[in-house]
Amino acid sequence: MRSFAVTQIKATAVMAGLDEVKVIDKPLRSSITDPLPRIELEYLAEDLTFKSKRIAKFNSPDDPQKYRRVRKQRYREKLTLRVTVWADNKIWLESFVKAFLLALPNKVADGDNNLVTISASRAVRGGFESKAVEVFKKRSNALHINFIGMLCSDQDIPLITDVNLKDGVDYKEQS
Repeated sequence: MRSFAVTQIKATAVMAGLDEVKVIDKPLRSSITDPLPRIELEYLAEDLTFKSKRIAKFNSPDDPQKYRRVRKQRYREKLTLRVTVWADNKIWLESFVKAFLLALPNKVADGDNNLVTISASRAVRGGFESKAVEVFKKRSNALHINFIGMLCSDQDIPLITDVNLKDGVDYKEQS
């Protein structure tokens, strides 16, 4: 789920107008040599909830004449990323965050073709209320983005292909 989330964040940042190479994982220490503007990604705790429900039935790709595949959801997973947008220009920061949120997809299929819902839950601004003289002005807006997906298992169930009636009952096809 992490690699899927990073791919979606990078694609959204490119659509909003930032280069893909400026989307990085959060460093241990920030430096004045870090490029501005940039996006730093921080992974928060992932929540797993047990859910057992049938979500799909379809023909088995291996042998569609004899088996039907049933997909069951086993777990619901929720990954929250703190996406911090750093910039030195507050006007650019405001317009970029707005464009980023508007470009963020709502529902996307992951690599296993399962539905992932993406939503932003909160925004925390930083660097706007400083009363001191700043040499290197850095403004930030930290967005908490939730990726809610599912872990599924597939099971092949044999189809009934032959019926044998007993106890003196005859079955005749009507023509």
